[in-house]
Amino acid sequence: MERLDSAHPAMTTAALRVAVLVPCFNEEAAVATVVADFRKALPAAEIFVYDNNSTDRTAELAEAAGGTVIRETQQGYGFACIRGLTEGLKIHDADVIVLTEGDGTFFADDLAKFLDYVKHTDLVVGNRVTRGMVDTDSQMDYFFIWGNMAVAMLLRLRFWDSRHLGPAGLTDVGCTFRAIRRPALERILPDLAVGGNHFSIHMLLVAMARGLSVIEIPIRLRRRVGQSKGASQSLLKGFQVGMVMIWHIITFRLGPEVPLALPLTKAQTTTAKQASNR
Repeated sequence: MERLDSAHPAMTTAALRVAVLVPCFNEEAAVATVVADFRKALPAAEIFVYDNNSTDRTAELAEAAGGTVIRETQQGYGFACIRGLTEGLKIHDADVIVLTEGDGTFFADDLAKFLDYVKHTDLVVGNRVTRGMVDTDSQMDYFFIWGNMAVAMLLRLRFWDSRHLGPAGLTDVGCTFRAIRRPALERILPDLAVGGNHFSIHMLLVAMARGLSVIEIPIRLRRRVGQSKGASQSLLKGFQVGMVMIWHIITFRLGPEVPLALPLTKAQTTTAKQASNR
């Protein structure tokens, strides 16, 4: 696959055109700050909030903060991500598509690290298990750190590389802060099908099975704002999601590669902003 830096050898991080996607479900306590922080970190970025049937003021506050709100009615974190990634490709000048969270756990200025690395690889994922980078009161306690590292090792064994001890040296399979180059996303989008909380590892499985280059970088993490709706809402929920991840790694099979049904040209698609409130 053609690399971004080889296709645009003179491109700098500042020249990258970025779309930031924020899947949300009832994140009124944090979403406005998240949108504002990413706008401050990268003023030229397009910021889209994918409201997954929120019953609070998530959509209203995100829009007031300057985000473009798009509603995804099929319930599930994965469905909101897939909708976002699909719409992200409709932004014709976007070189990089970023997935993040609307709960305030991530630091927007860490985006610069993702953009530095994504110029040289297909997919960059965050690592929330590095000592000194994670607040002690965050959801990444012993259970979630050790659990993520254990499941990551299983994923590395599934795609074993004796030279590097598996692809990407992964240690955190559940991090939802990641950046992907446009050509790489075009390649894997038709294979993305998981609508639940284990979408993050599903995306990694598809990327590795399709031969994308993946790297992991340490990022900072703080305590989320509001109530968790995913794996970190309780130890039981975390255990259940972990078991689903393990089973998905064991049983994952990828079908024949198929291109996107239609080329995403200006004549054939509209921008993601025009999809707002569909």
